[in-house]
Amino acid sequence: MIWHLSVPKYSKAQGGFTLLELIVVMIILGILAVYAVPKFSGAGGYSEYTYQNRLISVLRNMQIRAMQDSRPLFCHRINFTNTSSQVAFGPASSNYASGNELGTCASSIDYSSPEYLRTSATEILEANVLMTAFDGSTSIGAIDFDSFGSPLTTASNCSAGCTVTFTGVAAAQVCIESEGFIHAC
Repeated sequence: MIWHLSVPKYSKAQGGFTLLELIVVMIILGILAVYAVPKFSGAGGYSEYTYQNRLISVLRNMQIRAMQDSRPLFCHRINFTNTSSQVAFGPASSNYASGNELGTCASSIDYSSPEYLRTSATEILEANVLMTAFDGSTSIGAIDFDSFGSPLTTASNCSAGCTVTFTGVAAAQVCIESEGFIHAC
């Protein structure tokens, strides 16, 4: 017994798109979504989250340095500058050589330190973003870390939690818990 399969023949062409046409359209829309749309939407709202991520990285870097370098008299500090002409964060010094103990405890930002450890003096202002740093409800100008990685401030050592907020089109916060946990909140 021989079986014959017959394919129905259509007298009229089917309407619709082929798979190839659909794939080409999806690729074109993907390219537009990735490259063209951000050009028209601006950077509003993204800068705050960029600074949030940078600060988390900077704080964790200094925290790890503090846990690895327990020499007395050295500070492991990230300073916050918030004036009408400068809004920035960064280390007091990146020079941890013997004899520079006082330099690591300065209240200013070492702008000669590597860029991954700080912002420039004006870049946050140029992005129209404001920065505030609080230990509970008290404004702070720096966060130090001890050899256990716990935060130290002039207020209450983040006992109620420290927050650094970046405010512009959106708001992004960095939280530092009293045990040393640093996270976006």
